[in-house]
Amino acid sequence: MFTDRSSGPLPGPETEDRLIRTAMKQTAEGAPPPPDLVSVALVQGRRRRTRARAALGAGVTGVVALGVFGVALPMWGAGGGTQPAQTGSVTTPATTSAPSPASADRPVPKPVHLEPSDGETPMADLPVAERDRQKKFQLKVAVLLDELLHEQLGAVRPVDLEVRRYQGGSGGHAFPVIVSVRPRADAEALGSANPPCRDITTKGIRCKTVTLPGGIKARALTWEGNGNGAQTLTNVELAFTYGNSSVRLSVSGDDAAMVSSPVTADQLVAVASDSRFLELVKYADGHPMEDKEHFVDGG
Repeated sequence: MFTDRSSGPLPGPETEDRLIRTAMKQTAEGAPPPPDLVSVALVQGRRRRTRARAALGAGVTGVVALGVFGVALPMWGAGGGTQPAQTGSVTTPATTSAPSPASADRPVPKPVHLEPSDGETPMADLPVAERDRQKKFQLKVAVLLDELLHEQLGAVRPVDLEVRRYQGGSGGHAFPVIVSVRPRADAEALGSANPPCRDITTKGIRCKTVTLPGGIKARALTWEGNGNGAQTLTNVELAFTYGNSSVRLSVSGDDAAMVSSPVTADQLVAVASDSRFLELVKYADGHPMEDKEHFVDGG
């Protein structure tokens, strides 16, 4: 079993996550991991990241205080998002107010525009109120990431295709960023979807368990792949459970230029340990913006 986190064609970062989970599960069961793990994922993500890179040159617009977006985010409607069973997670009360501004003096970034692929529903097709809520949330996340990871990623901007997608970029490079807070699947499926955290040296996968504020257990992953000849690309991810949600924070390398992620797993841990980041996670957990996880047979 593995987690299928998509409602349509899998983008590159999601495919990487799926394949890594499958590899760790098969290793735990004594079976060899699937061949060409990260190479396959990198190839599948290349077309979309090339499009994202073309939009990178637009830069950020204005030096407007983030406080302009400080109005309360509307409550998630009665018909929005299902609340799955809660298992082995840190329980926190939902907040009905907007997360506090990330910083009073950060510039408001201009979103990166991507056209949807077949089967994808872009944010532009959401109801106006929900689209505005997600855009405001994205801006808060982007400004905070820009503050915390600017030295590594340069300007961090939201991607207008999905609420979980962002992009860092500097020196002409584009680094895909994922910040996903997704309602968890049913409790009985979670064990199969979350195999033991372990290293798989043959595939360049390194996994370690870390503890975030509040006693939250997280797994920090670094994985390497041969995506272009003899060159190696490094990517990083942090995953944990918060309330009723599965949280994923990842930074992938620029696979077209074969430039590894400039962010380390330890730096992702530092981001997730920031109280402002956890405040944003808390809001998204209480007012979901992504579909509930589901599981499929991964062979």
